[in-house]
Amino acid sequence: MADCGCNTGGHAGWNQGWRTPLRQALDWLRDQLVPLFEGRAKELLRDPWQARDDYISVILDRSGAGREAFLAAQAARELSEQDKVGVMKLMELQRHAMLMYTSCGWFFDEVSGIESVQVVQYAARALQLARELFEKDLEDGFLNIFQGARSNLPENGDGRTIFQKFVRPAMLDWPRVTAHYAISSVFHSYGEKTRIFAYSFEDEHRQLLTSGKTRLGIGRTRVFSEITGESQVLSYSILYLGEHNLTGGVRTFQNAEEFERMLNEVRGAYERADFPETIRLIDRHFGQASYSLNSLFKDEQRRILDEILISTREDLESRFRLIAERYTPLMKFLETAGAPLPSGLDTVTDFVLHSDIRRQIEAEATDLERLRSLIQEGHLRQNRVFDANISFAVKNKMESQMRNLVKNAADIDSIRALRQLAELVMPLPLGLNLWKVQNTYWELLQKSFADFRERAVGGSEPAREWVLEFLALGERLGFAVKGLQESVKEMKLAA
Repeated sequence: MADCGCNTGGHAGWNQGWRTPLRQALDWLRDQLVPLFEGRAKELLRDPWQARDDYISVILDRSGAGREAFLAAQAARELSEQDKVGVMKLMELQRHAMLMYTSCGWFFDEVSGIESVQVVQYAARALQLARELFEKDLEDGFLNIFQGARSNLPENGDGRTIFQKFVRPAMLDWPRVTAHYAISSVFHSYGEKTRIFAYSFEDEHRQLLTSGKTRLGIGRTRVFSEITGESQVLSYSILYLGEHNLTGGVRTFQNAEEFERMLNEVRGAYERADFPETIRLIDRHFGQASYSLNSLFKDEQRRILDEILISTREDLESRFRLIAERYTPLMKFLETAGAPLPSGLDTVTDFVLHSDIRRQIEAEATDLERLRSLIQEGHLRQNRVFDANISFAVKNKMESQMRNLVKNAADIDSIRALRQLAELVMPLPLGLNLWKVQNTYWELLQKSFADFRERAVGGSEPAREWVLEFLALGERLGFAVKGLQESVKEMKLAA
């Protein structure tokens, strides 16, 4: 059993009896897989279990050359391309059969926790490979045992519920992998050949049509698994209607005639702006198993949602700014009269002010005077606009400026700009986390400060100015540099 080095905690009174059915389910699966593995592997490999152990060389080198070297060393006979794929699947079957015993699965106190779910996901991949290799479905047998694992969280029920809720959605197959690629490609352009995680995509045909906010992506692509070496051609049609509204279908490529018919019908309906008919045609050609933004791998889903939210935020900001500009005279009059602002106007004004502050912070060249004015306005509004988003923008800006300073430590203007920004934003109630900025400053203090100080002692006025500015930045970042500052000022008086 692989040991992660974790330590178990525990909630008093929580059910811990789920570990036994989990282990029993995994042991049952292992025992089912062993004879199936041996029977198939003996046809292809000189020593199946030695090959299993030597497969580490492929895990460390997933290149085609690494895979071919492994096959040449292990094969019992000359292997066809289909045989080679079969060997890779057999090795992956065994790899996941070992991974499912990773000790984190038992260390903590809840069977629906990420650690236990992860080991079941490894088991699920072994189940999937067994189905592909041996046409044998072991899932029900596995779940009949695993359902004896009771969660401490009522909403997660037992092992069978946990499998359906957390494991099955994470299982990948050719259509889902292709759906991820197809949906993602609607939002940003890929080249003819693209690699996403352990898969490569090579477009054979692709069209992207747009109308207003809507987009339609239609194509077919050859998908390669860099793990097993197998490939398939799949066709897809993805319709994006704006915001989070997206639907589409994926299927194994049938033939050129069927693809052209689908392409012409779906594209024709879209070009007529008949979106309901477009959706009906996608369903007819691809079946009812449709895909949405939820079909994306999580990292890409977050990136695309961020892109959608940027557009949404810009739209809201434009509308709110018009409202704020229209009613600014009224709001100033109400403030002068001591009358409360209508809550809607208050919200709109805060939103616009927050956007302006964030935009100034994120700008390549921040207008410090404009930012100072906006911050003062924020104070007048009881600091409501200084939230986690502003804090994140400040942190990123200061880290970026510090990275630039590392590249050119002699740039006194960069030091001054960072010091002035720090003086403006660090007193704000932002809960800033600037450990990266402070660590980088400390490194510069150790590596660059002595050289500039030595030149300052030698009478260099630019070096003396650099030292004073650098130390002023350090003081603002919380470093105890007062003694160094005084010694440099005395040096200047002596000069």
